[in-house]
Amino acid sequence: MGRFLYLFLLVVLMSFSTNGQSKSAIATFQKAKEAFKQNDSEKGWVFLEKAIKKGGSTYYQPLIFAGDRKFKEGDVLQAIDYYDRALQIQELSSIYLKKSIVYKYSGEFDLAIASYELFMRNARMSKERLRASELALENLKFTKEKYEEYMALGAPLEVVKLIFSDEKLEYFPSPTGDDRKLLFTARMLQDGAPTDENLFVAERSGAGWESRSKPVLGRVNTRVNEGASSISADGEYMVFTACNRPDGVGSCDLYYSYYDPVKGWGFPELLPGKINTRRWESQPTLGPDGTTLYFVRGSYSQAEDLDIMVAYKDDEGNWSRVEKLPAEVNSSGRERSPFIHFDGKTLYFVSERSPSIGGSDFFMARRLSDSTWSAPENLGFPLNSFGDEFSLVVNAAGTHGYLSSNRGKDIVPEQDAMAEMDLYEFALPERMKPEQRLFKDFVVVHAATRIPLGLANVKLKGLNEKVVYAGTSSKNTGLVRAMHEGGNDLRVSAYKKGYLPFSAIVSQADLMDNSTLYELPLIPLKSADSFILRNLLFDTDKSELLSASEQELRLLKKLLEDNPTLNATIIGHTDSQGGRSYNQRLSEDRAIAVLQWLVHEGIDAQRLIAKGKGMDEPVASNDTEEGRALNRRTEIQLR
Repeated sequence: MGRFLYLFLLVVLMSFSTNGQSKSAIATFQKAKEAFKQNDSEKGWVFLEKAIKKGGSTYYQPLIFAGDRKFKEGDVLQAIDYYDRALQIQELSSIYLKKSIVYKYSGEFDLAIASYELFMRNARMSKERLRASELALENLKFTKEKYEEYMALGAPLEVVKLIFSDEKLEYFPSPTGDDRKLLFTARMLQDGAPTDENLFVAERSGAGWESRSKPVLGRVNTRVNEGASSISADGEYMVFTACNRPDGVGSCDLYYSYYDPVKGWGFPELLPGKINTRRWESQPTLGPDGTTLYFVRGSYSQAEDLDIMVAYKDDEGNWSRVEKLPAEVNSSGRERSPFIHFDGKTLYFVSERSPSIGGSDFFMARRLSDSTWSAPENLGFPLNSFGDEFSLVVNAAGTHGYLSSNRGKDIVPEQDAMAEMDLYEFALPERMKPEQRLFKDFVVVHAATRIPLGLANVKLKGLNEKVVYAGTSSKNTGLVRAMHEGGNDLRVSAYKKGYLPFSAIVSQADLMDNSTLYELPLIPLKSADSFILRNLLFDTDKSELLSASEQELRLLKKLLEDNPTLNATIIGHTDSQGGRSYNQRLSEDRAIAVLQWLVHEGIDAQRLIAKGKGMDEPVASNDTEEGRALNRRTEIQLR
């Protein structure tokens, strides 16, 4: 935005010396400007043409003004004609700059570049202005390159205003994992002036998006600003920005709220941990795994030091580790409006780095490892326009995106970035697509009553140990939405204080079935209970625990920590493959391995007993592989 404003002001705030000009021409020109100011365009043009005629071959100022008006009205050829006539009277560098801008907006990039080079050749500049102009020329050549790339695709990418996007100023969209809801920030207009920011939601029906959005229900919206937000994949949890609240830490902070199907969004609370500081924190985007949150931090909202940060949630629910993303993402310019896709890898964001098309452009980078990212890619036309881009998000399937921009209807965007901020939808080009993600809904319930249990710890991992989700069930509905790749089984575990742990393997068939909720039943804890840890894994014929077992082991450790008066007997079981004495020894060694892990993690050895029962207590037939897999198990008896 800063670079564009610099050029705009340079061409507008030029010297209009009137020495030696006809007083009649000057007076008529003033009448023309006053008429345009009063929105009387017809009268303005009458006076303007009279001023041009009276000025003859010496008064170039009305010609420049006429060129500006024609450009604003979209008449490019007429604008250029007026500028050329002004140049015949006085060769001013600023007129070449105006011509360059007109040619750029009309797609005549070679002419735009040539006019800009003439501007630089004729202008007297300081070193600082020269460097800014050289950078602008680089951006203009880059814009030509991106435009040619776009035109070479053949089929134009259509960016369509959403049906519910109306007279409100709308920005910072955030979709749910099923793409049925779109949360966004909006400002109503009263007497042409924006009011405070509030959160709105749009919903899909069978025929598409409903025609009207609504303020979110509950206790989130207030008379002060509620800014950028991020809604969880299941639509049951949000993180949002609020400023200047009595309980705040800095000027703007990040808060969270849970959704209640009856009451709406609950009373917001500050995010626990190290995210909120005395600086400005805003523009959150939740990772799909439940443990990562990206956001923007800076000195204030328009500061030059705006950078994208990432925070990680610990086992206690606190965002205890906060890091600045590396230099691949954060440039020397401002970065803002991050959106981490449901694949957990693809980051879309806005940056003011060069080369660029507008004042700020949409970029995309992919996470290559925990600490490295790919070089950001400018998304080009038509997602980036000559205006300022604001925010862009993509649905889980990677087929469609939503963006907010002030591109508006005019050929020249308003210089006030909030003048016309609307929401648009577009089909995602192949090169911009993230990895597709599917969703599966789980619900944690009381095993006997089937009443949903909120804030239960839930973990889902692939068989390759990749974390899919590691968070809690929704506070009021017990819901968890897992954004998965499809094609492989998942290991799931659930635990809540006062209940026995639950674990299972979710089959690919169950994951692909979206018609039902997958229940995670928790049994209330009682002494003398026993349960099976299904995902304690060992190598064949060995007693060494595999790393994939850690998810289950930590469940057992948490149970014993939460209930310090309970003791546990760990019982190993095997199938019937091999001799009886061999299986007895193997089952004992495996039970001992679990006991030793718990002791190493701080559980008192006096509370633990390890036993092996070999092949003597099968729970299924040993004639099939499925049955043998059920017989190979670790049982926990509480006492």
